[in-house]
Amino acid sequence: MFVSSLSIRHLFNNIIIGLNSKQLLIQSTRFVRYQSQLNVARSSYQFDSALDKFPSNENDQELGLFKHFNINELTQKRLQARDVKYLFPVQYRSYNDIISGKDCIVQARTGTGKTLAFSLPIVERLQTEISNAWGRYPRCLVLEPTRELAKQVTNDFLSIKSRLLSISTLYGGKEYSRQELSLKKGSDIVIGTPGRIKDFLNQKKLNLQQVQIIVLDEVDRMLDMGFQDDVDYIIKSIPRSQMIVFSATIPLWLKKSVSRYMSPTNKSFINLIGDSQEKTAVNVEHLSFKLNNFSKRPEVVLKLLEQYSKDINQSQAIVFCQTKHECDLLSRSNEMNSISSDVLHGNLSQRKREQVLQSFRQGQIRVLITTDVSARGLDIPQVDLVILTSPPQDWESYVHRSGRTGRAGRQGKSICVYNNDQFKQLKLIQRNANIQFTNIHPDSFHEQISMRK
Repeated sequence: MFVSSLSIRHLFNNIIIGLNSKQLLIQSTRFVRYQSQLNVARSSYQFDSALDKFPSNENDQELGLFKHFNINELTQKRLQARDVKYLFPVQYRSYNDIISGKDCIVQARTGTGKTLAFSLPIVERLQTEISNAWGRYPRCLVLEPTRELAKQVTNDFLSIKSRLLSISTLYGGKEYSRQELSLKKGSDIVIGTPGRIKDFLNQKKLNLQQVQIIVLDEVDRMLDMGFQDDVDYIIKSIPRSQMIVFSATIPLWLKKSVSRYMSPTNKSFINLIGDSQEKTAVNVEHLSFKLNNFSKRPEVVLKLLEQYSKDINQSQAIVFCQTKHECDLLSRSNEMNSISSDVLHGNLSQRKREQVLQSFRQGQIRVLITTDVSARGLDIPQVDLVILTSPPQDWESYVHRSGRTGRAGRQGKSICVYNNDQFKQLKLIQRNANIQFTNIHPDSFHEQISMRK
């Protein structure tokens, strides 16, 4: 793939227009339930795909066995140490295309293993030509929308890579000096957020001239967060690369725009959602709760946690608030102080954010109260309940927030709290995500919640 600076500017101008207009074209009205027999939808833009070799009626575990793929024995042992015994559908359906160098757009539901889907073939490809030269330039660049996701993806690479492959992680809130030293020593893979990577490029401390692979992970979120100019600037610094795009939501306008700048003969669109209009994880139950009295929110959230968590003392939950201020108010309430909970949002120092997230991963915190900073990619399988204290502004955000539960084949519940003024938005989410909210009546609580009508 060769991308000119002018064409990239045109690409992201088109993307921003699409984001602002929010005009999504649904090409099919057929409803197909996402089962173990996954359908692969072909793009109308002549994407080639190697998926035809996989019969859709075979068992997923059989199709994902390591013996079917060119994965070396040491990597297989590292995967098994992670309790990965076979590849999930998004992994085995994209593996050969990615490792062979195809430009790829991959769309799959949240919680299906997208990070390993690109980290595994990239590691296998890069470690066939390993250099220990001091100061070597990176051969792979992975862009992530948030610091937390950049760090999580780094850990995913670290768990499967050869010790001779070097990784540098670049994101804000950390000292430049340590990250700069990592680059000076030489890196094979750079993972980071657009802002910090652009800073290093401007300071001429990062050279991307030898990058062979660029991954845009959660690309729609990166652009929605205002990173379009930074991403544009970064891609212009890379003369040639394989482009890999991953996300749970890839609107038609985004697919069309990105496809223009991929190889016309060596690209694939891998869609594990298929023709189904249901965009959320299929093993998540969607519930709603009407609450017009804002002051009752902490009490209601606690009751929902007690009623719908499998075990409030053992399982984990994430509570999403629209603003940092709402997070702080809820976290300081007597109700939240009565359980093991903490808050995570952008106003915290990077060190504090990492401490909170690490404690949550280790199960020391049972309830995480957060903003959209945790809505993308964070993989904590023990989360069996997600509560949204109000409907998000767009249905894509609901897809990603609800996708923090029901991961890796587990069951989960997502509860959206709303008031009279937000009912229309709740219905809009329901229609566009093609889900059905089951409304919770207050009488269903073990103890009746007194609410002002």
